[in-house]
Amino acid sequence: MGGPSAEREISLITGQAIFDNLDRKKYAVSKIVMAKDSTFDLEQKNGKNRKLDFVNKDRKLFDIIFLALHGTPGEDGTIQGMFDMLGIKYTGPETLSSALAMNKVFAAEIYVANGLPTPEFVHFKKDGWKDYREKIISDIENRIGYPAVVKPVDQGSAVGVGILKTKKDLLMFIDKTIKKFPWLMVQKYIRGKEGTCGVIETERQILPLPPTHILANKGEFYDYKSKYSKGGSTHICPADFPADVNKKMQELAIQAHRALGCRGMSRTDIFYVDMGKDKHTACKEDGCACTRSSCHCDEPNLYIIETNTIPGMTPVSLFPEAAGKLGISFSEMLDMIIEASM
Repeated sequence: MGGPSAEREISLITGQAIFDNLDRKKYAVSKIVMAKDSTFDLEQKNGKNRKLDFVNKDRKLFDIIFLALHGTPGEDGTIQGMFDMLGIKYTGPETLSSALAMNKVFAAEIYVANGLPTPEFVHFKKDGWKDYREKIISDIENRIGYPAVVKPVDQGSAVGVGILKTKKDLLMFIDKTIKKFPWLMVQKYIRGKEGTCGVIETERQILPLPPTHILANKGEFYDYKSKYSKGGSTHICPADFPADVNKKMQELAIQAHRALGCRGMSRTDIFYVDMGKDKHTACKEDGCACTRSSCHCDEPNLYIIETNTIPGMTPVSLFPEAAGKLGISFSEMLDMIIEASM
């Protein structure tokens, strides 16, 4: 737990919750905190930490490492690659799938390649913004429009995300954000309801959890404050969407999990657009105005936003809450993740 990323504090809370809920009848549990300088501290009973040497003397100290490192280097494949090289087992998706899921551009391209619905997007790096600013803005306005969602390509917990409604605001936000995050994605804003759906593996099968409808109480969307502050959001689980929408969300969560090659667990964020009585206004066929090659207006209008490979497991987190709706306790959920990763 811990680490040097902007999500360090949330990682510490997730890690503590996992530490507290691991079954002591099954496991001898140790707490490892990754410091901001990327060294590893093993907490000991005498209260004095000692540095871990995974490369040499501590390589075989643990049967498996439960990863609760949000952000980089915990979710982007870096720590996974190190453990793979050293022959140390760990929970959750492996190196490649972690790297792909953490990178929002690569993940979106994989969704598209697998026929999974995701919002239109444009991406660019710091040097490109400096040299081709007007071309990038033109692409955003022609392909994305306003409002536009700007987000860092490799961050989680809604860090650095903004919804911009004018060109002036967009320029100001990008100029500010790209100084800290040198690769940005701009996505089409989906005027829909925020949902999420986790999956957990058991006996080599992927079990979808009940979808959750997320209502942000402290922001325009499910941002950092809504995620982690008390009363910041309301979770409706199972989601109060139509039954066919909930089922389709579960199917998409499994498909995203498989497309990215995830293992053990993942949670996919999905937006639902309720077209209501006007659902045929977006289709050209049979008198509608849709730009698609064939009419899908009678299908649930869903968009995958991203897939999280190390979902939060804080006291207010979505993943353990949804597992609980299936009668899976926190400890049992941790058992399943460990068994799928061994």
